[in-house]
This record gives sequence, structure tokens and C-alpha cells, in this order.
Amino acid sequence: MRKWHPLNRSLYIGARVHLPGLLLNAKGDRVAMHSSVETRYPFLDEEVFQFLSRLQPRLKMKGMRDKYLLRLLSERWLPKSIAWRRKAMFRAPFDSFHTKDTPPFVEQLLSEESLRKTGYFNIQAVADARQSFRALMSGSPQRAWVEMGLVGIVATQLWYHLFIDNSLCDLPAWEAAAINYRENKLVRKPEHAPVG
Repeated sequence: MRKWHPLNRSLYIGARVHLPGLLLNAKGDRVAMHSSVETRYPFLDEEVFQFLSRLQPRLKMKGMRDKYLLRLLSERWLPKSIAWRRKAMFRAPFDSFHTKDTPPFVEQLLSEESLRKTGYFNIQAVADARQSFRALMSGSPQRAWVEMGLVGIVATQLWYHLFIDNSLCDLPAWEAAAINYRENKLVRKPEHAPVG
């Protein structure tokens, strides 16, 4: 690999390390199979992969513009604004969680009282992150990092609310289901066990 162009080295390591574990498992197969969809990835086809591995780095990246050859090709069928737009992360946007129309449960989960109850996060650091998020430019890498951190905090707080202490917000808590093995049916456990 030492004789390879640095871009090719980076792509090879990404294909061997990053692609199978994160991209295919976490963002590909797991999501697809959850929805009962079998996916096919054209760029993972062996012949396509072999062809792309032989291309000169200047056709893969021009300056800081990635996927250069693919963008040239896509220009034939797509508007230029789409073919040449900036790359964005493959994830749902969470802006609505931290802007002016924040859902009430998010405000409750990130309140000082809820954060103090769980004890997982620095209350002032969470408040600072929420404040800085609103001031950062939409689509900037800095905003994306702050956003992902806030989503992680909301998810952790929500998990705590659902499975440990249902007093953090106004969402219903998880209730375990019991199986009636005689009738082979799923039944709800009673709120309170009968006394006596």
C-alpha cells in the first residue's frame, strides 16, 4: 500500500474497516431489514469496484470536490444543482428538536430537573450546547457535531424515562408485556399486582 496514492490508501482502509461495520450494518442492512427490504449497493458490485479501483485519483476527487466522475456522469440526467451539491450526512435532520418549535417532551428531557435526576450529563454544558446550536450556521460541520451530541443526550434521557424512571417527561413509559403460555397470547401485565 505504501506505493499507492494517499487517496487510494484512504479509500482502501475505508472499504475494509469503515464500510462493513458502520455503513452496511448500522446504516444499511439493519435499516433495510427492519423494513423487510433487501438492498443492493451498485458501488459494491465487484466489477464496479474493480473498475473504480483502477481510476486515477484525479477522477475520484478534484480539489476538495469528491465523487468527481460520478458527478460528471450524473449531470447527464440530473439538474446541475443536484449533481454538484455539497455532500451531506445520511441521517434524519434533528433541527426541529432544538429550534423555536421544540417538542415539549424534548424540553422536559433536557430540563435542569430531568438532567439532575439522571445525573449523566453536565447541566451547564447541555444548556451551552443548546444555545450555541441555535447560533451556528445551518449545514456547518460544527452545527452537525453539536446536533449529534444533543440527539445523544435526548436519546439517553428518553431511554432513562422509558425504562428506569417515568417522571422525566409527559410521554408514556414502557410497560413490559407478559406471555400467557397456555393460550400462547401476549397479554399486558396489570398495573398493580393483586394484594393478598
